[in-house]
Amino acid sequence: MRVYRSPLRLFAFGLIGVALILVSVDIMFGYWLSTPPETSGTILTTRGQAQQRADIVWGAALIGMGTLLVGGAVVELVRRHPVVELSQDGLMVAIGSHESDVTIPWAHIRSVGSDVITDRYDGSRRNALLVDVADRDGIPEHPIGAAWRGTELVVDGQDWSRRATEVALSAQGALGHHRRVEEIKAMGPPSVTWDTDEDRAEAAEEVTVPASVDEMEENE
Repeated sequence: MRVYRSPLRLFAFGLIGVALILVSVDIMFGYWLSTPPETSGTILTTRGQAQQRADIVWGAALIGMGTLLVGGAVVELVRRHPVVELSQDGLMVAIGSHESDVTIPWAHIRSVGSDVITDRYDGSRRNALLVDVADRDGIPEHPIGAAWRGTELVVDGQDWSRRATEVALSAQGALGHHRRVEEIKAMGPPSVTWDTDEDRAEAAEEVTVPASVDEMEENE
């Protein structure tokens, strides 16, 4: 199972970025909707010069934000790199700071679930994947797009192509399969023995063979 960032959300981010760039151009040069700096004839007044400097600062900031949104959306849409992947090795999540992919082995996971959490920055409600980890080896202390809550790794799943609940159910199935396989490996091959000597001895005691023909006649 592979989960990607939602293409609709990425497209929406790209549109927002384009809108910000258009607004910045209007603020700095076009003045189609924004108010131009104050002038006296064709010369900027002192107040107009201050307004122009402020417009340039705001316009540059909006161009920077718009470019980041458009560039990020285009890269994600073209690259299509999974943010979560379930495999035999474990649960892969794109939360690394230097290497984006971090694989948590199934043997290091206690449980997997989902929840709706409150964003600590803007107070919005966001879907999240909860991974209770027994061994944090190889997992960043400050992951990107996730946070630690004790031994529980809370991964932001708001922008995924699949719901965090669906991903959690699939991960629970994969985790259960891994545990069953490990239990079967630990059991080892079955041991089967036959006590042939004892069985033969019991059979010899139950059957009495006559020693001679005379003994057979006496029995009759």
